[in-house]
Amino acid sequence: MEGTRVKILNDIIDWVKDQSAQKIFWLTGWAGTGKSAIAWTICSRAANDPEIFLGGSFFFSRSASSAAQRDVRCLIPTLAQILARQSDLFSQALADELTRDPDVLHKHISVQIEKLLAKPLLALANFTVPIVLIIDALDECGDQPSRGGDLDDASTHRIVSEMLEVLIALFGTNSNLPVKFLVTSRPETHIRDTPVSDHEFSKVLRLQTVDKKQVTADIRLYIATKLLSTRKLRTRFTEKDADTLAQHCDGLFIVATTALKYTFERGHDAAAATFKTLLNASQNGLSTDSMAPLDRMYTLILEDAARGDKPTGEGLAAMLQLLAVLMSTRMVLSVVALADLLDRPTEDTRATLSRLHAVVHVPEDDGEPGLRTLHASFGDYVSRRAPGHIRLSDSDSHEVPARATIRVMAERLHFNISQSRTSYEPNSPTAHSGIPLSLQYACTQWVYHISSLADPSALDGMLQDLFCERFLFWLEVMSVLGQIQRAAAMLRFIGVTVCYPSAECCYQLLMQARRCECPNYPSSFVMPTRLLRHLARRSSRVHHTYTFQRFRLQTETAQFTRHLSHYASAWHALMYLALLRTADDSS
Repeated sequence: MEGTRVKILNDIIDWVKDQSAQKIFWLTGWAGTGKSAIAWTICSRAANDPEIFLGGSFFFSRSASSAAQRDVRCLIPTLAQILARQSDLFSQALADELTRDPDVLHKHISVQIEKLLAKPLLALANFTVPIVLIIDALDECGDQPSRGGDLDDASTHRIVSEMLEVLIALFGTNSNLPVKFLVTSRPETHIRDTPVSDHEFSKVLRLQTVDKKQVTADIRLYIATKLLSTRKLRTRFTEKDADTLAQHCDGLFIVATTALKYTFERGHDAAAATFKTLLNASQNGLSTDSMAPLDRMYTLILEDAARGDKPTGEGLAAMLQLLAVLMSTRMVLSVVALADLLDRPTEDTRATLSRLHAVVHVPEDDGEPGLRTLHASFGDYVSRRAPGHIRLSDSDSHEVPARATIRVMAERLHFNISQSRTSYEPNSPTAHSGIPLSLQYACTQWVYHISSLADPSALDGMLQDLFCERFLFWLEVMSVLGQIQRAAAMLRFIGVTVCYPSAECCYQLLMQARRCECPNYPSSFVMPTRLLRHLARRSSRVHHTYTFQRFRLQTETAQFTRHLSHYASAWHALMYLALLRTADDSS
């Protein structure tokens, strides 16, 4: 629409006219960010600009009724045919190539590019205006498993990757070819892993990195133009309505266009009433019906991702576990942290994430926190509107992270994890740097996930094993993170969740911890000593739990010192020996 995406459109037009610029412009972005709208606008502007020659365009679409719009094998022949219709010089040169090799249409993509485009384009070497070819939605070519003459996805992805590599190589050896390619796609693996994503070979614009305020302003202008286009509509809609819908779109043009189609589908007279139902107050967002087109896109993306390299249910199960953590997480995780929580190799986790790249932002560095879903509507879709085989209920989405956080704490918590010399010195500002992000997440969020389960008591056994062995190690992490007061609140909350007597040890320990408040103790210290002394009294579950370890430590000090690493429970005894003696004297 006029007045939106002004800078992006101008940048692309300037690139077309700049003879020294790269020959390929890759416009990439998540689903719904407006790539196709930009491509259509560039087509229109180029066709009406005397300083640009629009050689041809090809718009892929998996939802199109025509199989040709899904088949990558049709791309190069179609562009060549369109160019031939517009240029006699190109048409004659193409005819000569087809005479020499009439079977070229059935040959490898590299041969097609050479004989259907590269060689005939040499006839246009003296063209005075730049030629641009536009390929939209390159990620949408392909079909679901092979039917008849259709390619399966693996073959399609291979051809797409080879085509991009051939184009890059072609321009590297023949930079004088009088043509440029504008390519749009989602950041799918088989595309972004080619040189087209390298700024050395292509000009790259990632729409998800564009200033969100500017995107929202463009969406708002688009909405206002549609809602307030006539005097009659201006009596029914206000500027505030445009503002509200623009904020709900969260940077996605597709949500705006879908919402407006929904608003006006019953005509202008019913538009105001429809718009009110669109902004569903109970969900503080868009109503379910308006999201159907976006839902279909999400379904396609997830089914493709689930299929991946594992046609059996393994791929689906792995993807759903990953989504369960991503959809319920309350911290921004890294790929490494997510892999730790899922108990999967990092490379396998990244492989699964790469197939979800269209709806999940994945940092390039595995250790960099930054994993996040594309849009709030995706979470609503997965939990409420997705087909049954890929839907995650609110409770289901917490089952995986609840078990994962307990497992990570059981495996990773150990004595003096902060490597502090004494409990009486403040924590080092960098003490937390030695604690993996997955463990930080587990220690601070386990209560949130467990309390969200339909039946939290199912994890009582895991909590019993964890906290009767590593409760104070958890407190140490919370102290290092400056979260002691939060730890107290977590204990108060979970104390009413753990069942008695199925987890008697854990229950008693948590109840005693709840009764001990340390509101004035500095949270910057390694461990709140007042709390530890309380827990170490003879009447305390801690005292009974660690009496045996204490006895072993006192009677076998020399042996313990030599073989310290072999006694996991002895770490507790070492930590509490002085406190137990103090408790004995005061009890």
